[in-house]
Amino acid sequence: MKAAIIATTLLALAAPLAAAVNPKTYGPVAAFKDSWISVAPIESAKPHGSEPVLKASTEKFALLGFTLPSEATQAPNRLLSCELTLPPFNTPVPPLNITLQVAVANTWDEATVNGDNRPGLLGDEFTFYVEDTKQPIKIDATEQCKIAAGKGTGFSLFVGSPKAPYEFKSRETGMGATLVATVSSWA
Repeated sequence: MKAAIIATTLLALAAPLAAAVNPKTYGPVAAFKDSWISVAPIESAKPHGSEPVLKASTEKFALLGFTLPSEATQAPNRLLSCELTLPPFNTPVPPLNITLQVAVANTWDEATVNGDNRPGLLGDEFTFYVEDTKQPIKIDATEQCKIAAGKGTGFSLFVGSPKAPYEFKSRETGMGATLVATVSSWA
């Protein structure tokens, strides 16, 4: 009997707290802008924002722009997780690492961004191992989202592929990169 009373009391105390922290998931949300840029001197001034294919290699970087939920940009500590899904490689290659790095700003313009006017980099480069390049690539991008949310902006990041060229579909194809964000929402 005492155990039942204690359990009932604990449930009564915990119920309001459980209701207060209610995770909310947004997405999958497609990138609202994307492009690829080249840092090679011969190509750096050319924009590539309307092309159906994004490119990443040692001198080419895909640039993706997402909107983060307002709960995350107003209070970054409420961001619980972000999962980035990149399309499979257009031409599969053996397993390799790809890199991600957060852009300083999300204000770049898809039609005009190029290697000369690209946004700066923020924080460290993150490396992810890709086992199967024929399948969509799912990446835990929680830390990258938190970095961007801490700036109070949307989420832009550079994608690189230092070992083999990575070409994948852009948002213009309807099959581009997506993001799923989960935030705690206080009731």
